[in-house]
Amino acid sequence: MADMDDNSSRGFTLLEVMMALTIFSMIVALAYGALGVAGDGFKTVSAVRDTLEKSGWLGRQLRSDMAYLALPAVALVGGGNVPSAAKTPLMISSDNRGDTAFDQLWLQVAEPGKAGISEVHYYIDEELGHLMRESRLLWARYSVEPMRWDMGEAASFSVEALATNGRWEQVWKKQGVFIWPRALKIKMQYGKKGSDQREWEIPLQYGIEL
Repeated sequence: MADMDDNSSRGFTLLEVMMALTIFSMIVALAYGALGVAGDGFKTVSAVRDTLEKSGWLGRQLRSDMAYLALPAVALVGGGNVPSAAKTPLMISSDNRGDTAFDQLWLQVAEPGKAGISEVHYYIDEELGHLMRESRLLWARYSVEPMRWDMGEAASFSVEALATNGRWEQVWKKQGVFIWPRALKIKMQYGKKGSDQREWEIPLQYGIEL
């Protein structure tokens, strides 16, 4: 009986303790690795979600601006009563650099909740690598800072206008009588080296001469 009591009360040997610690260490390492992969996955999903939300916001904002496009307004020289030449309500400049575009878009928009017509400007801030939207009342002094919105990461921003002859034009500005394009095609590339892309085709008034 004494021998049985001695065996039953015997503790773990050093070898058993080392084996237990080794197994425990392997379990911890596997769990940490799995959590690390999951954490990276969560970060990737979160980044993709944020990008999609911003690009969706951009699409809604573009459609809103197109819905409230204003007719060409007449400026008053020096703030007086002498009218000058009307400004162009929609203008596109083209800046293509290989597969990358840094086009700019200017619009005259009667923004909801604002008194008067705003000049809206879309362009890529090349230092930030983000698409920006600026808005300022059309006849505000240039010393007045425009309101700026960061529309999200953008590696390329391409704008084309559908002419009345059915061709897509990369440049649109006033040349004599202004003619509305039929639609705008806007492409934005984002992600690493512009690997992801969104595109919008937004119809406008049907080629009306103003």
